[in-house]
Amino acid sequence: MPPASGLRQPKETYRDKHGFGERHIPLNSANPDDLAISRHHFAQYVLASKVPYNGPSLKELKAIPNVPPIETLAIVDGKIKERKRQHQEDIELLTVFQAAEYRQEVLTRYNCIDDSMTGVDAEDLIQVDYLNALNELYNDARPMKRFQHDMDDALSQTRYSYLNSLVPLFSQRRTLKIRENRVRRQRDAQFPQSIEEFHGIPDRDTQLRIARFLLRSTSEQEKMMDDYGWAWRAVNPLLSAFKTNDGFKNEILESVKDVRASDPRRRPTATPGW
Repeated sequence: MPPASGLRQPKETYRDKHGFGERHIPLNSANPDDLAISRHHFAQYVLASKVPYNGPSLKELKAIPNVPPIETLAIVDGKIKERKRQHQEDIELLTVFQAAEYRQEVLTRYNCIDDSMTGVDAEDLIQVDYLNALNELYNDARPMKRFQHDMDDALSQTRYSYLNSLVPLFSQRRTLKIRENRVRRQRDAQFPQSIEEFHGIPDRDTQLRIARFLLRSTSEQEKMMDDYGWAWRAVNPLLSAFKTNDGFKNEILESVKDVRASDPRRRPTATPGW
C-alpha cells in the first residue's frame, strides 16, 4: 500500500522502534522559513488548546510522601479510556484550529489582490513582475501545499504522541493481568482445611465453588480437583467434616439452594394451558 502523502514515514532501520524520518520541509527552496512557520503554528495550537495546569503547587508536591502509587487493573483501564477520550478531543481541537488558520490565510491572500490594476504596461518589467507575483500568490491560495503538509505533520505528531503514551499503559495492563491471573490461580488452588477456614473465605464465589464440590459425586469431585489443582489430602479434612457434621451439611445445602433460587436462569416459567 503506498504511503499517504505528506505523512512522515518510518525508516526501515527503526522498524518497531518508533523511528521516524525527518519531515520533508522546507517544501520549496524559495521558502526556507516554512519550517519555522509550521512550528510556530503548531505551538500556537498547543497554547490555545491545552488546559493550563491547575494541580498542586511545587511546595505541595514536595510535601507528598515519595511513595509510588498503587496501580490496579481497573486504574490502568481507566487511564487508557481517559487517554483515548483525550486523543479524540485533541483531534477535534486540532481540526478546528487548522480550519481557522487556513481560512485566515486564504482571506489574507485574497485581500492582497489589487483590483485597480486591470492591465499592465508590457514594457514596465516592475509592473509585470508585481502582477505576476500577486497572481501566483492568489492562485496558490487554494491548494496551499505548505498548509496541507502542516496539517498532515501536526496530525502525525499528535497521533504518534498518543500511541507512544499508550505503549507503557498497555504493557502495564498486560503485567497486571498476568499477575491477577496468577493470584487467582493460587487462590483457586487453596482449599480450606476446616469449617472455620471455610467461613473465613472473603470471596463469595470461592465459597460457592467449594460448596458445589462438597455436593458433587466422586467422579465430579475428581474433575474439579484436576481443574483447580486440589489434592486429596487438601480436600479430605473439610470433606470429612461435611459428611459427619449435619449442621455444616445443611448450611452448604441452603447456600447452594439460595443461589439457585436467585439465579434468573433457573426461575420456573409458566406452562401454557396450566
